[in-house]
Amino acid sequence: MATGVAPEPEDGTVVLPDWAMLDRIFCSWLHDGLDVAREAVKKNKTAALVEIDSGHSCFVSFTLAAPPQASSFNLHWPEKQGSDRSTLFAFVRATDKDLILFQVSIPDRIRYLDAPPDLFVYTAAGPSPTVQQLPHRRTKRFLAHKFNTGILQLEAEDRYIIADLSVHPEKKGARAELRVLNSDTREWRIIPEVPAGHLPDLWWTDEVLAFDGRFLCWVDYFSGVVLCDFTKRIDSPVLHFVPFPLRIKYPNDARFPRYFAGRFRSVSISQGMMCYVHIDNDFHETIYSDCHQPKRPKRSPEQRQRPKKITIWTLNMTDGNSKFEWEVHRVINLDCLWAQFGYQALGLPRCLPEFPIVGVDDPDVLCCLLRKKEFEGKAWMIMVDMNHAYLRSCTPYINRQSYCAKCVDAGCSECVKDKNMFPNMPLLPAVFSKYLERPTTISLKKLS
Repeated sequence: MATGVAPEPEDGTVVLPDWAMLDRIFCSWLHDGLDVAREAVKKNKTAALVEIDSGHSCFVSFTLAAPPQASSFNLHWPEKQGSDRSTLFAFVRATDKDLILFQVSIPDRIRYLDAPPDLFVYTAAGPSPTVQQLPHRRTKRFLAHKFNTGILQLEAEDRYIIADLSVHPEKKGARAELRVLNSDTREWRIIPEVPAGHLPDLWWTDEVLAFDGRFLCWVDYFSGVVLCDFTKRIDSPVLHFVPFPLRIKYPNDARFPRYFAGRFRSVSISQGMMCYVHIDNDFHETIYSDCHQPKRPKRSPEQRQRPKKITIWTLNMTDGNSKFEWEVHRVINLDCLWAQFGYQALGLPRCLPEFPIVGVDDPDVLCCLLRKKEFEGKAWMIMVDMNHAYLRSCTPYINRQSYCAKCVDAGCSECVKDKNMFPNMPLLPAVFSKYLERPTTISLKKLS
């Protein structure tokens, strides 16, 4: 069983994992000018220049690690552009294959409440990564919610689709609206009435995934998945709603404020399969009428003594991909995991794993967060073999926050903030790293 952080190779070569789990919120590196930022990232295989139509420029890069370690998204910002750490914000919205969709909030624009976000597409494939800014659409609240937007690289085509789903509740059901950008035309198109069948009340998008080179999938962790096939009818798509297998009816008191909807469930793509993970819990079945009197669901003694499980389902498509059904893939009993000598020897707490992610290259592997205390305290990332309820690896979770120009350029450590605090936001699985140009056997030390 592996533990801790993998050491750097002695010959200075860069190791790129085939997939990574990204912290969505950026880590800021503030530099004393753009030239200094360029110098800081010149040997980084993941770095790319970002040119913004406001006249600002910066660099993005990624600090990559093999799962279960978390990887970070870095923004290298020149301090001379008039920003500070409190007004700068960047966020990864979605990813597919070698593409990453992210946003940067420009300090000069945030004072305008209706200003659209600056969206960019990072492309990993090619001699070196590139970043392209997406066109704006001057519409109030257009693309305002950072979890509603997905990116899809169409199979066997050299183009991608970006789409944003809005669901508007009405007297009879709900109305779905799509905003779609085709990379060929680079123009936004609004589709105000999208056939969707019956969508659940209080729909809220928690995640957007690309699937099978055809579908964008919007996920509401309290109800199910909406799939949209963009290969044939980009201008007139149809939405298919697939409810989750357990059909749990969560109370509105939990569904409306969300309460960390992805804490004990997730949807991931693994080896071309859509996987749904559910960790047994009663967190979202507890309704707090006020801060002192929690109302807990009534359970029989048998229900209270029932062992906690982790279940993975896979989505099967039949009848020409028009019907969707969930099928159980793996189930483990958490008591079996906690009872292992290796688990106990590490002093890990006997608590529910959180924010699960199925391994991109292995549907029998599950990566999760562990914490000693609820929402605080020391945290670990673990990798579990779902075939045998076996702990394969464990590493401390590190949340890299911010670095000033002095830290980066002069080597000081006063402002470095590597924390062991999880932001309660699901990590984002990504495979763009395998599209990056692989380093040769030449040592980077010889190039410096």
